[in-house]
Amino acid sequence: MAFTFTGLVNYIDEQSFPMQTKALIGGRTASMLTPQLGVKGKTKINLMDVDVVMRDGSGCGWNAAGGNINLTQREIDAKQVKINLEFCPKELDAYYWRTQMAAGTHQESLPFEEQFSNYLVEKVQNEIEKVIWNGDAQTPAAGNLGMFDGLVMPRALYTDCNLGTGSFPTPLTGAVTISNVLEAIERIYVETPSAAVAQGDFKIFLGTDKFRVLAAALMNGNGLSSAGGQLNNYTSDFDPLRLIFPGTNIEIVGVGGLDGSNDIYGFSTSNVILGMDLSADSSSLQSWFSQDDRLFRVAMEFTMGVQVAYPDQVGKVII
Repeated sequence: MAFTFTGLVNYIDEQSFPMQTKALIGGRTASMLTPQLGVKGKTKINLMDVDVVMRDGSGCGWNAAGGNINLTQREIDAKQVKINLEFCPKELDAYYWRTQMAAGTHQESLPFEEQFSNYLVEKVQNEIEKVIWNGDAQTPAAGNLGMFDGLVMPRALYTDCNLGTGSFPTPLTGAVTISNVLEAIERIYVETPSAAVAQGDFKIFLGTDKFRVLAAALMNGNGLSSAGGQLNNYTSDFDPLRLIFPGTNIEIVGVGGLDGSNDIYGFSTSNVILGMDLSADSSSLQSWFSQDDRLFRVAMEFTMGVQVAYPDQVGKVII
């Protein structure tokens, strides 16, 4: 005697494991910049500098000299951005997801709605991270990167720390490697204007891929013990993408927006303005079931732009 299985296929469990989402680095840079709220479009950053002239004060009298107040502006060109998505819940009927849908023919929600919503917000933050660095609003074909200009766009105005002058007579060329990444960081630290480096919020930024190269170089140079020694340069919260450069109080941050490039930047975060209307807009979404066309819809809208107040106080090493 035996079983017959005519017309049947081998069983595969499709429901026991929860849905997995692809790992993301997420948006790190936005939280470190200086927010300017209430920005709805093009907005000026007002800048002021003062000329100071010292004179001999040993005698009496009044001798006015210098003291000009220099008022200038730079512009944040913040853009309105939206994400509109729609789905037909009935398309899930042909797959195992129908076993997790509500009873009845009128489906007005997705069985994985909460997980989808949370992941969508995270994915949007991940895309914003890329635009903050590599955005190019002058190139509409750039897709998401065409939403607004990022920090790489005005890099020609930044202080070049890789000219091959001063303390480092030979420019670095090729790519960021274990053999040159420490020198690249040193160039940012030494060649960026002192007034910027002296600020308590001065940080050095590079891609997460190059951050791992830096960590490997530090491990090689720090002589980790065979008894399980570890880098002691990480920040107090042991963020795996932030560390303190040895011998300084300068924080180095790995950001996804610079992944794939050999660019390294150093600046005071108070010198870089992130213009937004409301800070919560880019992490909030609306979802609803449209009775008109029987579709599940999701919308996100926010306004955002980024600008450097004083470009000459940003150091760059571009290899």
